[in-house]
Amino acid sequence: MTLDRDPAVITRLTPHPLREEIYGELHARPTPLLDVPVRASHLVFLTDLEQMAASHAHIVRLAQRYATTAPTPDANHYKGNFGGFELRWEKHTEFCSLTVLRQGDGATPFDDTAFSLLPEDWVDAIPGSLVVAAHVVLLPQEVPEPTSKQLTDWFEGQLVTGSRLSDGRASAWTTFRMHRDGFSRFLVRDNGLSAYQAGRTVQRLLDLETYRVVSLLALPAARSLATETTRLDTELAAIMDRFMTIESSDDERQLLAELSGLAATVEHHRSTTNYRFGATRAYYSLVNGIVGNLREEHYPGMSSMAKFLERRLGPGVRTCFAMEDRLENLSMRVGRAGELLQARINVNIETQNQGLLTAMNRRSRMQLRLQQTVEGLSVAAISYYTIALLKILFDALESTGVPIRADIAVGVAVPVVILAVWALVRRVRRHLGRDDSDTET
Repeated sequence: MTLDRDPAVITRLTPHPLREEIYGELHARPTPLLDVPVRASHLVFLTDLEQMAASHAHIVRLAQRYATTAPTPDANHYKGNFGGFELRWEKHTEFCSLTVLRQGDGATPFDDTAFSLLPEDWVDAIPGSLVVAAHVVLLPQEVPEPTSKQLTDWFEGQLVTGSRLSDGRASAWTTFRMHRDGFSRFLVRDNGLSAYQAGRTVQRLLDLETYRVVSLLALPAARSLATETTRLDTELAAIMDRFMTIESSDDERQLLAELSGLAATVEHHRSTTNYRFGATRAYYSLVNGIVGNLREEHYPGMSSMAKFLERRLGPGVRTCFAMEDRLENLSMRVGRAGELLQARINVNIETQNQGLLTAMNRRSRMQLRLQQTVEGLSVAAISYYTIALLKILFDALESTGVPIRADIAVGVAVPVVILAVWALVRRVRRHLGRDDSDTET
């Protein structure tokens, strides 16, 4: 049984602070609905935090210039209608992207581009470093599929890769290369796409171009580290060889210092490349996902985009993965070598400490014997002087007429005095021993 409740009840519940943001994130990048024919120009700029803020402000200035709605101050995505074209702006983790869309087709696909509609002075001031630039032209069904000569002309004689997409609803051609204008090019022919499917196809191709390029940003670092990593590996092997011939504590300290320096160098390289290699893994995963979603079918006489990327992009990305794994492996080996050397040093220190304890124990026994000897001598000396005093006393008493034999009294007093002095010395020693124990506690 269910109860009808007033929808306003939900407003009295305490919402999670991220609830609206999470719901909205799924719809932050809506797929554009495109009416064929259409042309798109896409640019991606690597930006730091300051440049990201500047990029947002730059879009605001363009919107004010065209008297259209500007993005909100906290916007990560923006779509605006600028009269003759539509502009989309997106802020990502490390880059910002601009996509310009315009309807219609020109005499030749890539002559009159969407990018040409942007004001030149505004384009010259775009913040960030350009890393991706691509044109996409979507032709209508009425236009026949391009001939080999047309593809050669439109793609400037470069090797063309082609596929049928979306279960045959579209055909697409590209070279995955920059052309004379600095843009890569995608030519798509509509074979029965809806407006939503057309927008999704264009967006996927632009995302594919974006992520396949930025996934290789780590490749130069991986290549430059190859020689350095080999040198570090050789240095570690040499240290381990010397580890087997250590002769003194000085050798141990020197090796430990060298290992520490080697570990610092390896960790420096890891810290400077960790983000870049991690980003490559993420971007390459996105590339594979996009290729799968394109649902390619073989186009006669051409290699598919999936096969081309597997053959050309895959090795470069795997080089980055291999370098990341190699640095991690080297770090672990340096760490294990340091642990082995430290364990050896600790064993030597414990051996030295054991020797010191044995010597201290031996000295303690000698001191005990010496103390016992001194104690015996002390008893004898004290007894001697005490008996001498008693003899004087007994002689004086005998001289005054006291009926006592001084020599006999002295003889009787000798064992009594010795026992008394011995007991007194022993008592004093025990008392001092208890004081020492109380002080240590």
